[in-house]
Amino acid sequence: MQSIEQVYKRLQKSKAKKRDLQKILTDELKSDQRYKDLQEKMQVLRDEKKSIENDIRSQASDFAELEELKADIQTDQELLADIALNMYVENKSCEILDEHDQRWVPIFAVKFVKD
Repeated sequence: MQSIEQVYKRLQKSKAKKRDLQKILTDELKSDQRYKDLQEKMQVLRDEKKSIENDIRSQASDFAELEELKADIQTDQELLADIALNMYVENKSCEILDEHDQRWVPIFAVKFVKD
């Protein structure tokens, strides 16, 4: 089995190569005039779309409720993850059975950050 350091070094090399290739592609795109023109048109359309959305939001009374719901959903998702992790640590069965008798089980992930 490979060591964690070997896999990490291989991953870093692959990421560096990907960055280099991505930079080459970006440089190629920046030099293409047709691409530049399309980028500008897209920006104008994005701005127009955003303006329309903001006008509608300012007129809609349900917008405040939408923002509250977004915050509530995020909070409940974090709470659900915390409860699932605590159940896992306590070696308890951790699953959810929804209204359609579908069984949901958690998936845990590991991510490395600089120390």
